[in-house]
Amino acid sequence: MAALSGVVAGFVMPANFYGEGAAEIVTVLGFLIAAFVPAMALSATAIRAGGFSVMRIRALGAAVDRQIKVFGGLFLYALAACAITILGKLLKWGLPELPIRAGTYSLSLDLSLVFPVILTALFVFLGLRAVTFIGGILSILNLQTSIAEDEARARDRERDQAAVDELDAYELPASYGTRIDVTH
Repeated sequence: MAALSGVVAGFVMPANFYGEGAAEIVTVLGFLIAAFVPAMALSATAIRAGGFSVMRIRALGAAVDRQIKVFGGLFLYALAACAITILGKLLKWGLPELPIRAGTYSLSLDLSLVFPVILTALFVFLGLRAVTFIGGILSILNLQTSIAEDEARARDRERDQAAVDELDAYELPASYGTRIDVTH
């Protein structure tokens, strides 16, 4: 979808299409980059033992590893879009034309179109993957909630067992349960 959008952009957009909004684009991409870094750090520190088995912790570790790689990829795509936007602005959205000759046919390829092609593809890709970013953050929340629930259950079991032990240790008075005859 992103690649197709980029190709279409190459045919319908002028090379300097993103020129007027370059500062705003870089600002928005900066916000995205600033969101991805703490998300990766949060993911990396999300797993605690809780009441999980070793096998479950390994499975969670593999899932968090995939999640960090997705966040890292989004970080790099946003960084690439930022760099291309800055490069386009520095080059005034222009690159030389490349003449192509094949026998008697001759045409020229405007290399400046690389800017709308690549930027549109990256923007569409980042937009589509933003849903996975939100899903990733929600999965960290679910993981943290699950760990907290397991830790709370363990605390509750310990507290309940302590109450049972306390009741077991309680000694009833010697006369407890004896029958007293009361005369009328």
